[in-house]
Amino acid sequence: MARQYDYLVIGSGIAGMSFALKVASKGRVALICKTTLDEANTALAQGGVASVTNLEVDDFEKHINDTMIAGDWLSDPEAVRKVVTEAPEQIRELINWGVNFDKKEDGSFDLHREGGHSEFRILHHADNTVSRYSDRSSKRSEPMATSTYSNIISPSR
Repeated sequence: MARQYDYLVIGSGIAGMSFALKVASKGRVALICKTTLDEANTALAQGGVASVTNLEVDDFEKHINDTMIAGDWLSDPEAVRKVVTEAPEQIRELINWGVNFDKKEDGSFDLHREGGHSEFRILHHADNTVSRYSDRSSKRSEPMATSTYSNIISPSR
């Protein structure tokens, strides 16, 4: 049986799922992964997402420097700059897809400082941020982002 798709995405990590979500409204997407969505490295990752969100104490140059130090200055500086400076927009996109990052009582993000970061810039969702992005479990109270699109097809669906 031949199936037709408008987009073929190889890999169900955060990059593959992000692309699938971005094009899901434009056509049928085949999301191909090694086993199931919950077996991807992204789903197994711990922790949260790093982004400059509090400009009163943090800035892009600090985040770039922290990242370069953590990578023993082996990281591609251009790639690091791109990822760091585009992170706030990607955080907004994740929020639009349904990731509810932890917040304080005043409504601001509940930021944490973790390995290699000199400032509080790590966002979490119930200490399981990445799996919120990819979780397929019916036990979750919130829908996973890719499950909201019936035209994203994967082996685990």
